[in-house]
Amino acid sequence: MKTKLLPLVAACMAASPAMAADPIENIFKDGSVKGQIQLFDFQRNFDDGTDRRDTSLGGLFYLKSGDVNGISFGGAFASANPIAESDSKGLYGLVGGGAPGMLVERQAVNRMQEYYVRGQWADTEVKVGAQQLYTTMMSIFPLRAIPFTYRGVSAKNTSIKNLTISGLYINDYMGWTDTKFKSVSKGVKGDLARQGVDMSNIDLEESPMLALGLDYKLPVDSISAKTRFWYYSMEDVYNQYYFNAMFSGDLAGTKWYFKPSYLKQDSVGKLDSTTAKFDTYQAGFHLGMKWSGFDATVKYVTTGEGNVVAPFGDDKVVIQQVHQSGRANEDVYAGQLAYRFAKDSALNGVSAYVNYANYEVDGNADSDFTETDFSVTYNLAKYVDGLSVRARHAIVDYAAGDDLTDTRFYVYYKFKI
Repeated sequence: MKTKLLPLVAACMAASPAMAADPIENIFKDGSVKGQIQLFDFQRNFDDGTDRRDTSLGGLFYLKSGDVNGISFGGAFASANPIAESDSKGLYGLVGGGAPGMLVERQAVNRMQEYYVRGQWADTEVKVGAQQLYTTMMSIFPLRAIPFTYRGVSAKNTSIKNLTISGLYINDYMGWTDTKFKSVSKGVKGDLARQGVDMSNIDLEESPMLALGLDYKLPVDSISAKTRFWYYSMEDVYNQYYFNAMFSGDLAGTKWYFKPSYLKQDSVGKLDSTTAKFDTYQAGFHLGMKWSGFDATVKYVTTGEGNVVAPFGDDKVVIQQVHQSGRANEDVYAGQLAYRFAKDSALNGVSAYVNYANYEVDGNADSDFTETDFSVTYNLAKYVDGLSVRARHAIVDYAAGDDLTDTRFYVYYKFKI
């Protein structure tokens, strides 16, 4: 891919006499550098007295060039380094050494996060190379110190009013702690294995992920109405369809919103002929109201007869600090109350929420549990531009098994040059 791309890029840059005189100057003239330095400290405590902790210092650094005839370049570097001595081994996968939940020695992760060529012509943007993605079921998955990144081609077109058409052709990805790209089919295989599916004798084809997305804003004035549809396909692995909508409006001095969603997944081809085959769905909604700094939401979701397969991030209906909706035959009932202090308040910059969910699996009461999350974020930009801190605490009560608490602290410093 690289050897074929470079001559094309050079030809495009030289195509215009106005730009050909000094293309290097144009590349650097409108370039930008931004990033964030971040400190994470995660700790989990079990009722049996077991304690686990991960602490990471690092950051994300992004470089973008200016345009030359619609062509530009981008790159990013990511770093996560263990800094706290601890008798316990890592649990979260904040840094390298294994996947989240594995008790392994922690190692620093330093890697190229992005390196791509971007072209933009006639309301169309195309990126080729390593890049972060922000789609519904293939995203940066921002749960750990370093987000996911992908390698392939992405495209977006906005020629039609109110409609954005997106496409993906993705071969490889790196997860939170990877230092080398691996095929997306291995990601699916790994997620099924983590769900307890025996994948030892199942060899998935090295198929790329193909995706098509449609985002449409309905041309109505009485309310705000947006819809989103995404279709993802991996030959001989699985297909999935995702739909959601966002409706909002004003009512007696408050703002209401309603967000229904539906996800359908099916194994296909070679995988569908093995014991790892699956066929499931997830359907649910958010219903909320905003007023005077408050934001109250109720949530409900139900999942079909198979676990949701989501190795590359997701837009599930209920996502909490420790758990997410997605187990087979599961119903989740949740509520969240958030508050943001006013700009003229002494606590300007402070926002907080409490989030509660009850997870129930039909016919298996022993697997039921509840999770209660608390979060406080303080944006300190009025003291130091780009600085913010956050504290989170989760309490998980299981019907059977050790209950736990999960406490997380974050410090971010964002900058732009």
